[in-house]
Amino acid sequence: MRWIVRPLVAAALVAFTPAAGLAQSFETLGTRAAGMGGAFVGVADDASAVYWNPAGLAKGSYFSLLLDWKSDKTAPDDPVVGAGSTSAGVIALSMPAFGLSYYRLRDTAVRPTLIALSGGTRPALGDNNVTSLITHHIGATLVQSIGNYLAVGATPKLVRGIAASGVLLGADADDLLDRASDLIGRASNKFDIDAGVMAILGKVHAGVTVRNITEPEFETVDETRSLRLQRRGRAGVALVSPAGITVAFDADLNKTSGPHGDVRNIAVGGEAHLLRRVFARAGFNVNTIGDQPGGRAPAGSVGGSFLAFGSVLLDGQFTTGSDAASQSWGVAARIVY
Repeated sequence: MRWIVRPLVAAALVAFTPAAGLAQSFETLGTRAAGMGGAFVGVADDASAVYWNPAGLAKGSYFSLLLDWKSDKTAPDDPVVGAGSTSAGVIALSMPAFGLSYYRLRDTAVRPTLIALSGGTRPALGDNNVTSLITHHIGATLVQSIGNYLAVGATPKLVRGIAASGVLLGADADDLLDRASDLIGRASNKFDIDAGVMAILGKVHAGVTVRNITEPEFETVDETRSLRLQRRGRAGVALVSPAGITVAFDADLNKTSGPHGDVRNIAVGGEAHLLRRVFARAGFNVNTIGDQPGGRAPAGSVGGSFLAFGSVLLDGQFTTGSDAASQSWGVAARIVY
């Protein structure tokens, strides 16, 4: 069990240390989780737990298979604020003590170039620093139960990253995000690990998880710049009712950088089994660091699932909010039994 506990302890010691780089947030992946506003660390009980909280597999279904695609974009009207977009596709299968996963994440950020002045700096309108990082993650999740109430899990993974950066001219955020795909990237392979803990005390489920423990860095073509996946910690608690209603709350444990400045989110959400074949979800998240160019960027989410046949669930979600908040959608298919 030491191979699980030691990385988790190390992650807990450094989870609060800020690092410069690129943050692929928890909300990047997972249609079901996004439908709950991102309040999912204490809920994670299907194959998406390999991403959200590896230890959650211990309380999950006997078998779960997930196919998921999610896309989001934040492109405020004010070009000074910057813009960003992400897309995520995943295939994962899991059992209570083991999981396998592959997911692809793309993270693009547009930030205006800053001009130094005697009184500080100001953005150079129309002159933008653009970064793009595509990462392919192949991981195996292992989980160890400790007694009847606690589980720890870890996902060692190989990460292949393609990093690109450059300066693009223009003022239209949507156009700049699309043109980022024209940048030439450099590929390299790194090792990384995610880890988590889940405690189950009756109807209360509580979890802590840390992603990108090794903070892998990927150099761009000219080798003058590297893009780093920042370490990110998150804690969550969920109240699970026998009536089929779940209420959850999540909070980021450390500050990371996003397309509009520093981010440390909190989220609240819920899930309800309304009818025999229908599940409904809703949630809300906000940045607790309000003095950023994008402000607090509050966003609300709705989502749901339909039991199509047998054990096959079809998921969907939509998120929208303030001008600087992510506008996202996702679809997924799950086999759970």
